[in-house]
Amino acid sequence: MRRGIVSASAAALAAAGIFTTGAAAAVPGTAPVHVKGATSLGAYHARSMAVTLSLAPRAGLDQLLARQARGNAGAITSRQFNARFAPRPTTVRAVRTFAKANHLRVASVSANRMLVRLTGSSAAFARAFHTSFTAYRTPDGITYRSPATTAKLPSAFRSRTAAAMGLSNLGRVSLPNHRAVTSSSGGIHIPGLPGASTHASGISVPTSYGPQDFWALYNAPSSATGSGQTLAVIAEGDLTQPQKDLVTFEDKFGLPHVPWTTVKVGAASTDTSGNDEWDLDTQYSTGFAPDVSGLRVYDGASLSNDDIAATINRWVTDNATRQASFSAGECELLAQVTGFQTALDNTLKQANAQGQTLFTSSGDTGSFCPLVIGVNGVPAGLPGTNYPNASAYAIGVGGTTVLGSGPTEITWYAGGGGSTFFENVPAWQSGAGGSFVPVRRGTPDVALDADPFSGYRVIVAGQEETIGGTSASAPSWQGIWARAQGAKGGALGFAGPVIYGTEPASAFHDITVGAIGFYAATPGWDYTTGRGTPDITAFVNGS
Repeated sequence: MRRGIVSASAAALAAAGIFTTGAAAAVPGTAPVHVKGATSLGAYHARSMAVTLSLAPRAGLDQLLARQARGNAGAITSRQFNARFAPRPTTVRAVRTFAKANHLRVASVSANRMLVRLTGSSAAFARAFHTSFTAYRTPDGITYRSPATTAKLPSAFRSRTAAAMGLSNLGRVSLPNHRAVTSSSGGIHIPGLPGASTHASGISVPTSYGPQDFWALYNAPSSATGSGQTLAVIAEGDLTQPQKDLVTFEDKFGLPHVPWTTVKVGAASTDTSGNDEWDLDTQYSTGFAPDVSGLRVYDGASLSNDDIAATINRWVTDNATRQASFSAGECELLAQVTGFQTALDNTLKQANAQGQTLFTSSGDTGSFCPLVIGVNGVPAGLPGTNYPNASAYAIGVGGTTVLGSGPTEITWYAGGGGSTFFENVPAWQSGAGGSFVPVRRGTPDVALDADPFSGYRVIVAGQEETIGGTSASAPSWQGIWARAQGAKGGALGFAGPVIYGTEPASAFHDITVGAIGFYAATPGWDYTTGRGTPDITAFVNGS
């Protein structure tokens, strides 16, 4: 990282009220994490806690990704990845030896050997990493732990450790709030309300669209409907009801029944608080690609950074689908200091090498990231992007407001976007044009309807509701990409070079009206909607 970027990142962290000790020199996730205004609760003690060590892939992976982006190399298999780039077994053995010597247990090792989860008491971790732990309460009532001093890794594997997750447990992705939303400009959306609503622009717009409405709106072809492809959704909790709701949705809209496979990752959870999100993700990923062969739902143990990293890593190492979507995130600044960004980026590099694409929601808080969680559609927080939307190895999906057929669209004022703090500009984005400033990775890459005023008809607990947000546009883009992959026999590879290098301007509706706080829509690429929304037929043909 260049000195100027380090300084800028440190300034951003300070502005966010997040402070670390020695963060520039430390392995991400090993430094103390202090939140402005947090109160110390004293020493932290626990009989059991977990820390995940993210081991770095071997050299040469970045060079392979560069060749693939130029079209000079094809996708590799998981077995080939493990043989060429996965951490060596000797590194894992060094971690096992360290754990045994310090009364810790190796609870799991991922198939690509990049994630090693250790469990044990806080006292054992404190001795092993030469630190101690302190408990804190933030001004908004969140309690978390942090190492009191920068944790020290043993020389046996220090240079081969990319990040550590769990020494501080502050990091956790959040789901958008799908309750009724009041627009900053005066309109209101009420879930499930039929008919039409007058938007703040004064134009009467539909309150909801079903899958066939979206096919017509975005010119989806009658062929190339995803045949031969399998979709994946990253989720969490008890998914019993969302699985039932998908069948109800398919019956209501006359869609084929897509076989659902749950892939459990980690301990079982009874959490159902995210059911409306998982309903949205599963119904509109398949709704945009109705003839896919199946849907794999990767069901994590929680929304904590380490559990989400493990869940996405399992999707990658399974390598059973070319595409997946994840409609949650956290402030990029927090993701970096807790080790999540570094760890997950390495996993997503493997996904890119294998020709897989993760579509992620850009967020529903405009040019802010939700350190203070706001209601869906109400900007709140601080300037910055959400992660993993910020990742240079994922595709960020922003949002529009649909005002009518054509489609007639403007930027949704709450859709996420901006320039990232820590991610380099990927080669495939460097020539984006428009208002792109090629200093840091810019998001989003593409967009789709996201305003609750022109929202999605979703079955939640057996009943229809209308839901908006970029958490809708991300899984929908997964379905659109599956159409293109199906038309090309699954051979398109990672979507980044295709979206920016292969697809012509005619494959997108350029959104030139609207703003998201610090950023305004402009002709060509911009920080509100990226390249724009798709003409799906042209997109499939152009890929």
